[in-house]
Amino acid sequence: MKSLLVYLFVLITKLILKTVKYEINGLNRYQEIKASGKRVVFAIWHGQLALFYPMAQYSKSCGIVSRSRDGELAASIIKHFGFASVRGSSSKAGAIAIIEAEKYIKNGYDIVVTVDGPKGPRFSVKNGAIYISRRFDCPIIPVVAYIDKYKMFKSWDRFTFPLPFANIKIFLGDPIKPNPDINKDEIKKETDSLRKIMLEMTEKYAKFYL
Repeated sequence: MKSLLVYLFVLITKLILKTVKYEINGLNRYQEIKASGKRVVFAIWHGQLALFYPMAQYSKSCGIVSRSRDGELAASIIKHFGFASVRGSSSKAGAIAIIEAEKYIKNGYDIVVTVDGPKGPRFSVKNGAIYISRRFDCPIIPVVAYIDKYKMFKSWDRFTFPLPFANIKIFLGDPIKPNPDINKDEIKKETDSLRKIMLEMTEKYAKFYL
C-alpha cells in the first residue's frame, strides 16, 4: 500500500512540476562555493521540502531523514527527485548518519537538513546543520521559498505543496562559514543565529509561510 501511495505522490508531483515556473535567487553564491571544491549544507524548513525539488538540477544533494516510519517514507520519495538520503536524527546528528554523510560529501554531494524536522516545533532549529558544517568544513546556505499557488496542509510543519502552473522562487541566503573552534555553549548561539537568519528571510521573501 505504501509503495502505491509513494508512486502516486511522485507521479502527481512530477506532472505538476512540469507546469511550474521557478527561479533561483542567489544561485551564484552556491556556484562559487561549488567551484572552490567545497560542499554545502542547505538549511531549509521541513514544510518547504517539496518546493526545494528544483534545486536537484543544480546540486547533487543528500538529505538527512529520520529513522522513523515517516523518515522511511520521505527517503523513498526524495530519491525519485534526484536526492540521496541518509537515515539519522538531524537534531542529534547520530553517528551512523554522520558516517554515511561523510561518504556522500567525499563523493561530491551537498547535504540538505530540514532544520525543524523531523517533528518540530515549527520554526525551531536543531543543531544538526551546525554540527555537520563544523565537522566537514561545509558552509551553511539558508534557503526559503516563495510560491503563489499552493496547498498548505494542516500538519505541524504546514507542509506546502505546489499547484499546477505555480511560480516558485527559491532564495539562497549568504553562506555561513563554519567555526570549528566553538564549544557546546557557542553551538547554541550559532543555532539561534541560524534560526534568526531563516526567520528574517521567511519574513522578507516567503511571508505566506509564516
